[in-house]
Amino acid sequence: MIFEPVDGGLRLTIDNHSRDVVAHLLGELRHEVEVAKTTTPAALEPHMKRLFPTAYHNDEQHNDEYRRLTHSDLADTHLAALNDAVLLLTPGRVFAEGDLERFVRAINAMRLVLGTVLDVSEDDADEDTPDSDDPVALQREVYHYLGWLLHTSLDQLRK
Repeated sequence: MIFEPVDGGLRLTIDNHSRDVVAHLLGELRHEVEVAKTTTPAALEPHMKRLFPTAYHNDEQHNDEYRRLTHSDLADTHLAALNDAVLLLTPGRVFAEGDLERFVRAINAMRLVLGTVLDVSEDDADEDTPDSDDPVALQREVYHYLGWLLHTSLDQLRK
């Protein structure tokens, strides 16, 4: 169990190294979302496009209008979740009602971006252990760890 029930909510009980790695990655993603907020959708880095999805795949004009209306708000939503998640990773911090949902959004965003960078498909998304000869083995381990953290957090939300 990585969430310990305490007065006022839940406490995340992961080791400090994992906590630091996740907080660092979320901070990096926060910076990338800040950049993406002022970037035109067409100029987004490929790994960021999953966070700013296409709404109308067969109608570029409608899609451009959708992006014009939602891009900044979507970036702000991601930034708020990332900021909250970094604060929630503070050792000893108690997750109050609603905090876990924002934490899940941030971890999911990080996992989507990392999965895009790693070109993870549904076929290899469930691999138990990354190949140690893989030059991105460490990144794949982080991807799997984020998946476990996301899954465990979602299970806690369902309770």
